[in-house]
Amino acid sequence: MQRLTAWISSRSLEIMGREADRLYPLETGGVLIGYWADDTNVVVTAEFGPGPAAIHKRYSYKHDHAWEAARVASEYERSERTHVYIGDWHTHPNASSGRLSGTDKRSLRTVLGSQEARLRRTLMVVLFGTSTEWQPDIWAAELGRASIWNWRRSLLIEPVLLRRYT
Repeated sequence: MQRLTAWISSRSLEIMGREADRLYPLETGGVLIGYWADDTNVVVTAEFGPGPAAIHKRYSYKHDHAWEAARVASEYERSERTHVYIGDWHTHPNASSGRLSGTDKRSLRTVLGSQEARLRRTLMVVLFGTSTEWQPDIWAAELGRASIWNWRRSLLIEPVLLRRYT
């Protein structure tokens, strides 16, 4: 994979941070909407927090998939079919890094295997830290090639460079 850059507005990061504060010390999250400008640049144009049926626990967060799918579809139509689902974001309260957990990696594999998502590559933003002091780490994932000796495709994950815009 080539080194990726994610362009995210300061406003979007603030919105995610406020949502993280609202449910601290529980995990929360949502979806990222945007577009791939080219093979190495992805632009986040919108973020949505959790839906009303989301489940928030101390060490896990379960999406409200129906609510999120409706929001993604609405944003897709509003943008004249240019802005699509590009990944997820969630929090790791009281963590000292945004390193991906095993659950996070399984989630990435599920998204990449989903026919509905239609993604070759997906993003995951992890906000880590404490209330009012959140730091973002961003990861990109894609499935590697299967081989004769290994039928299951490997999960390739790499850190993504964050660029803020106004």
